[in-house]
Order: sequence, then C-alpha cells, then structure tokens
Amino acid sequence: MTVRRRLFRATAGSLTLLACGLLAACDSTAHSTQSAAATGATTTAPSPTPSVKTLPPSQLCTVLTKGVAKRIVPDARLAARVSPNKGAAPDVCDYTSADGRSTLSLTPASRTYAAELSAAHNLAANPTSAGMRNVRVDTVNALGRQAFRETAYQTQSKQQLTFVVWNAGTRNWVLTFATGTTTPTTATTASNDTVVQAARSITTKLPTGQ
Repeated sequence: MTVRRRLFRATAGSLTLLACGLLAACDSTAHSTQSAAATGATTTAPSPTPSVKTLPPSQLCTVLTKGVAKRIVPDARLAARVSPNKGAAPDVCDYTSADGRSTLSLTPASRTYAAELSAAHNLAANPTSAGMRNVRVDTVNALGRQAFRETAYQTQSKQQLTFVVWNAGTRNWVLTFATGTTTPTTATTASNDTVVQAARSITTKLPTGQ
C-alpha cells in the first residue's frame, strides 16, 4: 500500500512503533507481575527485552541539516537512527519536533519515479482504502528533472502528510513531512510549499552515486 510504503521510510515512525512494542511488553509484564502478587501465584520471569542499538546519523543529514529542517519544524531535533534486527539500516535522515507531533525525513526512493507517480495517482483515486482523505497530487517545477508533491490527511493517525518526490538525475528522492492535527488543512500551491522549497535548497547537495 502506498501510504505504508512511504511512511515506512520515516525513521521516527519506525522508532515510534518499536517504542510502542517495547512499552506494550513492559505493560504486559507489569500487569502479570501485579496479578501474580495479588493472587500469590508463581510466575516465570519474562525474557529480557533486547536492547535497542542506535546508529550514527546518516550522511544525508549533512544535506538535510538542522537549519533546513527548522524552516519546517521550528524546534527540530535529530531523531535516533535505530539498527534493524536483520538487514541493513535504511538510509534516512529524520528530524522530529520536541513534542513528537511532527517529523521531517529525507530518503532515497525505493522505486522508479514513474512507479512513485503512478502510486500517488492510484491513492488519489481511491483514498479511503488507505484511510486517507483530501489526497492531492501536484506537479512541481524547478526541482530536479521531474518532481511532484503529494498531500493527504491520514484519518486514523490524524496526520497531515506532504511527500515531495523528485528525480535528481541518477537517483530519486523523497522528502516527507508529517504533522499531527485534528483538522485537515488545504494544501498551498506547490510553489509556495515550504517542503518543496526545502527540497529545492538541498537538491544540488545530494549524493549522485547509486
């Protein structure tokens, strides 16, 4: 699904899911321990929770700097980059607001530009299947060789989402901004979008190799 595919790129989202998983395990353990104490039952000690290994920031953070991030998220903080249990860590630079309600991330696209654009239009044609509203796809000018912006509102998480996807020559890139809000907002024109402007300001600094 397009939304899941794109949101998976954001480290903050992955980190939140991981943290929720760990908290759920802790809550479950605490509940079992308290219940056992109340009834006098004997329980087996739970297995220790694996430690979370953090990695150094991606080199992409020398492109999407804190200064650039603060144009969109004024109190931006570099988010922790977590090592996956298997495979290589995704190449993503991610910032989050102090209250955790907003995130901004830069990552290489996992598919071709044409596939990304097709997926965006498919979502716009059937947004409710992904729990979305107000999905809009706009062409962006003066950004790489080709570019578009996708905006949407995610009804379950109550997040306003902006994806800027562009082809910078040998690679395709995605700059994602997500912010929590109970009121969906109307997207500005692409030329006035701060996420688009940030993408333009960093594109010449992006790595060109595969």
